[in-house]
Amino acid sequence: MSEAGVDGRPSEAGADGRPSEAGAGGGIGRARRMILIVAHVAVIRTLYRSLRCRGWCIVARGTKLKISRTARIELTPGSRLYLGFGLASFTGSPCYIRLDPGARLSVEGTVQLLRATRIYVAGDARLDIGDGTYLNDSATVVCTGQTRIGRRCAISLNTAILDGNIHELKINGRSRPRVQDIAVGDDVWIGLGATLLPGVKVGDRAVIGAGSVVTSDVPSQAVAAGNPARVIAHDVEWAL
Repeated sequence: MSEAGVDGRPSEAGADGRPSEAGAGGGIGRARRMILIVAHVAVIRTLYRSLRCRGWCIVARGTKLKISRTARIELTPGSRLYLGFGLASFTGSPCYIRLDPGARLSVEGTVQLLRATRIYVAGDARLDIGDGTYLNDSATVVCTGQTRIGRRCAISLNTAILDGNIHELKINGRSRPRVQDIAVGDDVWIGLGATLLPGVKVGDRAVIGAGSVVTSDVPSQAVAAGNPARVIAHDVEWAL
């Protein structure tokens, strides 16, 4: 998983997809990244969205936004939402955000939805994302109820977080709930290609292994892996 930052945090790649400077040259690297961000900003759309959100919503050129008039992107004071920057997309696809009528995308602090990420919030549903969290290339969130992603979460390439089912499902004649809220704690690392299914709760500082399908709760500071995912280790530590 690549930590691709646009806010000055250490990263493997900047807004143009090339490696960023580290160590003593970190200040130069941050300045260079900011120049590259400015070069890729859709200025009019950024100003419009920032005014609507009453905070900084910084939109990269090519980002696709389909936001209903009654939907809202809500930014707490001092927050910044970056849309469509980061790594050069492996798919060539832009970041895509769709908010249906009454939907809410709530952001606290600095949040990055990188190139090719896909966010869908259904009518009257709510997606909350905490400070320092980023979603990497081709990560997908489908929110039909309420999904919360905590602070400083690293969500890797090709991941999926789904809190509901579009189709009705019956097992032994009994209907299964179509919507079950998802809660992801703080400092969670979700590995390449992992999927979180409806009703899951992931504790703080947990790690989800690459390719895992999470169908049940994961405790704090645990590593879960497999399909279906099982806890394989405890007392894990990790850092960006």
